[in-house]
Amino acid sequence: MLTSILSHFGFANCIVDFFSNYLVGRSTQYSWNSFLSGACDADVGVGQGSALSPILSALYIAPLICIFEHRAQALNLDTCILLFVDNSLLISQGKTYNKTLPELYSSYRVVTDLMVSFGLVMEYDKSEIFHFSRAHNDLNPELDLSAIGAPTLKPKTYWRYLGFYFNRRLSFKEHVQYYSTKALSTVKAMVMLGNSTKGLLPLQKCLLYRSYVVPIATYGFRL
Repeated sequence: MLTSILSHFGFANCIVDFFSNYLVGRSTQYSWNSFLSGACDADVGVGQGSALSPILSALYIAPLICIFEHRAQALNLDTCILLFVDNSLLISQGKTYNKTLPELYSSYRVVTDLMVSFGLVMEYDKSEIFHFSRAHNDLNPELDLSAIGAPTLKPKTYWRYLGFYFNRRLSFKEHVQYYSTKALSTVKAMVMLGNSTKGLLPLQKCLLYRSYVVPIATYGFRL
């Protein structure tokens, strides 16, 4: 599938041939000092953590996004999709859940079908739903996906995405609270590293604070 996508995108034949050989029939050996193991099968595709993984993932998923947009338009779905490597979002906006929930369900079904046709797997246990709303006493309803073999998605009180925490009002209050608590816990743990008579010197504690505590306390706001 990947080689077909690369050919469709117009990559040179030598690049397509390289990945045809790179992805199939690979083997690896483990070396430890003077010890060298025998060859082991490593036919696992791109492999998570590979330097090529983000690039090839983006190329692989690009046609899927394009097809989804065409199908969503044909079904009159006002839904957009965002992806970051293997993290994807389906976004539906509306004034009532009678609009957004059916759109999310239909979009989720379209994406699931496309992933199957692309040889990918939808990890249902990692799927989440989150409703942003400023209304008081909001219903915060669930999304039933049992008709397509997926579990019912229950909204959480806060949402974590790519290291950031959001509450239902889309503010950074939850994010600030989480990382400030983590920073304070780190400071309290530093007490074990010494006191006024033994352990780390004050200069070393200051360096430790600036190296470990400050980055935690300011995570997300220095980007």
